Amino acid sequence: MGWEIASGPEAAERHALEELARDGFGPCAESMGIVGWSGGIRRLGDRIRALARSHATVLILGETGTGKELVARALHALSPRAARPFVPHNFGAIADTLVESELFGHARGSFTGAHQDRVGLFEAAHQGTLFLDEIGDASASVQSRLLRVIQEGELRRVGDSRSRRVDVRILAATHRDLGGEVASGRFRADLFYRLHVLTLPVPPLRDRLEDIPPLAASFLIRLSRRDRIAVRGVRADAWTALAGHSWPGNVRELMGVLERACHALDREGWVSRCSLGESFGIAGTSLVRDRAADLKGRTRAYEAALIRSALESHGGNKANAARSLGLTRQGLWKKMRRLKCFGPDSP
Repeated sequence: MGWEIASGPEAAERHALEELARDGFGPCAESMGIVGWSGGIRRLGDRIRALARSHATVLILGETGTGKELVARALHALSPRAARPFVPHNFGAIADTLVESELFGHARGSFTGAHQDRVGLFEAAHQGTLFLDEIGDASASVQSRLLRVIQEGELRRVGDSRSRRVDVRILAATHRDLGGEVASGRFRADLFYRLHVLTLPVPPLRDRLEDIPPLAASFLIRLSRRDRIAVRGVRADAWTALAGHSWPGNVRELMGVLERACHALDREGWVSRCSLGESFGIAGTSLVRDRAADLKGRTRAYEAALIRSALESHGGNKANAARSLGLTRQGLWKKMRRLKCFGPDSP
């Protein structure tokens, strides 16, 4: 069964979702798994490649749901440590009382229930990479111990007097303003400066709307295979709704929306506006944030993205690209001039 993007009665656009997903990997395909063709994602890919070979600490900055762990895994995969472990830890996922044992390990008998020695995540990541997600949520005591390990390259398990050497590259991530946390006294300044060696900002989804088509295609293929659901593609009214949303939950929210939509397809098996749910685009919309980016501007971004995809799929042949979009060559040129879209590398 073909995977298609439906554009409605006025222009019968037909793209295979597999092609759209594949094209969306673009410049970030090299061992990254990061989908997108926007300028922001291209710059992110370049920055990942530049920082990957360093052994320095990297602080990954971005809102919740932007894919900070995916970026950390890409940094590890392209680094000299790629054959060694990548060990993630999320400070928001484990109770404060267990974090120190989880990170640094513990000695037998150090507390009730410690029936044997345990290796912590730092030791598990020896010669590899340790990813500390939501570092801004770390407690004061954990911050103090982290600073020692980063500075000295050695640790002590909880309840143990012996120091152990560890060789670990630290990647940290946060959605918080750590500078503000330092100013308020909630985060150690000395730890902040140790972490803030190299920074890597991850753009929010609302700033890379042209990446939604390949992201959606990639997610739909994965979800349909996992749940054995025959999804034909996405209708134009659904694309418009996706383009008009403010995406406070970013890429994670997009995947959730599409997973829900896969279980509410229309009779022909398409993701339609109704598939997204009646409340989609209402409760999560920030009117202040979206005032400068109205629906018309977002729709233009989608049109430009689809035209770039068509041109790239047909090797820049405008006649074939126009035909695949249900347009005449003159009509395609008209849209390209209006949208200032002249190919896959255009801004």
